[in-house]
Amino acid sequence: MGFGKAFGFSLLAYIGLNFLFIVIVETLSGDLNLLFSDISSNPLIILLIFFGTTANMPGNVFLSMYAQIATGAIDYNLIETIGFFVTPLVAALVAGRVGENKGGSFGGFFLTSILGSLALGILAYVSPETLIYFSIPVIDPTATLIMLLIAGAVNGVFYGAFSLMFTKTEYY
Repeated sequence: MGFGKAFGFSLLAYIGLNFLFIVIVETLSGDLNLLFSDISSNPLIILLIFFGTTANMPGNVFLSMYAQIATGAIDYNLIETIGFFVTPLVAALVAGRVGENKGGSFGGFFLTSILGSLALGILAYVSPETLIYFSIPVIDPTATLIMLLIAGAVNGVFYGAFSLMFTKTEYY
């Protein structure tokens, strides 16, 4: 039961925080009306809003955050980059707290990360032009699917380590 709870709650936290950060960033940039008009014209953008952070490797997120702070570019792009870090971290912490054992906690968040990358990979086959919204290059849908699955696995392992650290286990 720990695996199912960890997966469900981490997926819920992941989707909710992604949506929250996208709405905050689009509000600050003044493009919130454009976002909702894009959603009404192309409903598949919802998948990007829910799982868009899965396509970013943790190292790229840290380098981007460092570059934006070092150059003094403190604007909505920095908040978006912080969202790329905070969203999977909080989802992993939630998975760690509700998982009953370390395997369930890690597996629950890892499955969340793989599911998000798989959703974006399927989107590469169905509507490749939609992925341009998050600057995900689509040359070949199969290569994009493989790239996204690798990114999902790296995110799952990296942030899954945090879920392992916050698992409530008793040592007898």
